[in-house]
Amino acid sequence: MSAATLPAPQLIETATAILSALGVSPEDAKVTAQVFVGADMAGEPSHGLRLFVTVCERLAAGGHRAATWIDVDRDFGAIAVWDAHHSIGQVVASRAMTAAMEKARTYGIGLVTVREATSLTSAKHYVLMAAEAGMIGIVHTNAIRKVMAPPGGMAPVMGNNPIAFAAPAGRHGHLCIDMAMTTAAIGRIYVARDRGEAIPLDWALGADGRPTSDAAEAAKVMSLLPFGGYKALALGLMNEVMTSVLASGEVFAGPSTGFHPPDAPMHTAFTMTALSVDAFADPAAFKDRMEHLVDTLKGSPAVDANAPVRAPGERSQALAAERAVSGIPLDAQTLGPFTELCARHGVPTPWSTLT
Repeated sequence: MSAATLPAPQLIETATAILSALGVSPEDAKVTAQVFVGADMAGEPSHGLRLFVTVCERLAAGGHRAATWIDVDRDFGAIAVWDAHHSIGQVVASRAMTAAMEKARTYGIGLVTVREATSLTSAKHYVLMAAEAGMIGIVHTNAIRKVMAPPGGMAPVMGNNPIAFAAPAGRHGHLCIDMAMTTAAIGRIYVARDRGEAIPLDWALGADGRPTSDAAEAAKVMSLLPFGGYKALALGLMNEVMTSVLASGEVFAGPSTGFHPPDAPMHTAFTMTALSVDAFADPAAFKDRMEHLVDTLKGSPAVDANAPVRAPGERSQALAAERAVSGIPLDAQTLGPFTELCARHGVPTPWSTLT
């Protein structure tokens, strides 16, 4: 299957149909499909339909629970603690952020922490839910397997434990930060491996415990490097406290080994926080300050006139807007497995529904 460019609505419709065939409710299927297609729209192929195929394999094998089951362990004013019983991470995370936002409307701040979920994939999706509602969103999540070695160590001890943040920024859209504690996300190494590309030496260690540029070896050894030495390691530990420890979950995702084997639990934990801007300041004044903040940042003279200074999240916002019109380019490594998935579940391919 060769590469193709396809409209987002058709991809969402197709992904929703596949999930429905796997026993996911129509509402949860659409939420999940939107997260994965949204990642491809924003230029995150490692978190898009390429990974969607793997999640569907886990649903078929039982590693992901198709029917969402959430127990509310605690609910105390502005905070809540949930047990997700290995339900679909995209669904649970969306519901948790929605609940945090509802609490923020009452208390000024809302925080929902979740244990025993599955990977939520693109953390920026959930903070943007808050930003689009005029709030500040923060996401802490631990990872699905131990992949990050401490500086000076050879063996991975914790996941890449991403953190995300978004705030409305007036005419600049949103200021959005989404970063893992490793120099590169696991998915980017997989993408490089599948494309036969080398990776930078600060991404991962080889079998000898030294940095490697071989993406295939890095994917096999799976010992990634923190982006800022002990500073990134410390941030990752903070995320672990804010997720598994706070929610009484499995620290460092316990025995989880990631998406494989497909029938094994992930033990993912995450925390969704929403801040109501109205509780802190006049919304119009907040918008003015945010615009001033971004204007000042972007006003720094660029070293290269063809590469102006960008605010965090600016590139992905622009790309998503462009692809909403022109469609989403999918490479052969993504389109082939996705096509096979459609055939396996009797769902028409997205291009067959175009008129």
